[in-house]
Amino acid sequence: MPSTTVRRARRSTAAAVAVAVALVVLAGCGTGDGEAEESGKSEGRPAASGSASSDSGRSPGAEAAGLISKALEVTFDQDYLVSTRRKETEGTTVLRSAMTGGGAVCEAHSGKGSASLDFVVTASALYSRGSEEALRLSPEARADPVRVEVMADRWVKRNVGAYSIMREMCESKAQRTWLEDRIPSLDELAEATPAQRPGVVRGQPTTTITYRREGGPLEFHIAAEGIPFLLRVTHPAKDLDESFSGFGVPFRVATPPGAVSELQMAQEVLAAQ
Repeated sequence: MPSTTVRRARRSTAAAVAVAVALVVLAGCGTGDGEAEESGKSEGRPAASGSASSDSGRSPGAEAAGLISKALEVTFDQDYLVSTRRKETEGTTVLRSAMTGGGAVCEAHSGKGSASLDFVVTASALYSRGSEEALRLSPEARADPVRVEVMADRWVKRNVGAYSIMREMCESKAQRTWLEDRIPSLDELAEATPAQRPGVVRGQPTTTITYRREGGPLEFHIAAEGIPFLLRVTHPAKDLDESFSGFGVPFRVATPPGAVSELQMAQEVLAAQ
């Protein structure tokens, strides 16, 4: 049976995961400037049937809502997608997700200042790595700084419970739900009369749809050429700023080299006491 110190070390790694989960959920995902060229070159597959059409005679609000609906469908219908969420208080999270063989795998990097957290979710396991600054957010870090020193900047294979929680963030349905929970329903948008104008996002021509809302404008930036991908959506009242790129561009999610198990990490922490 593991010693008390080893059990405490395990709890410390679990606490670090809990902090990491919170940061991922709060910080979100999306595309940084370095991914702009990638989105311009990518090709996505069309949306499933049933997208809103531009039938004549529809109101401007219904037309705009129809375009937003189609943008959501084609964006979250991709086998590969990169998203970036920027939060005023929690920083930025970049999530690269891939739908493979009916499942989903992904990589995520969350950061604010010098604090950063990385995750790799494969088809069977979760791996995490935190900077020293991020790991010090753990409730036990103050009581035992040795844990932070041993764990900082190292990949750890997490337990099954943590994996089951984090794997959901890879799924396009979960990503779409997160976004739709922060914007009005399409029915509500169809009743409004937004402003539309041409724009540019990362060098791509867009149709920018703007709704005047309490707390600041709600804006959708949709690709105006080719497939109408959702390139960016912002809403200050909800601290929402999310962008998308890498539509359909394949990448591989692999197990990080040198990753150790939680038990191995706990034993190293114990030896360093």
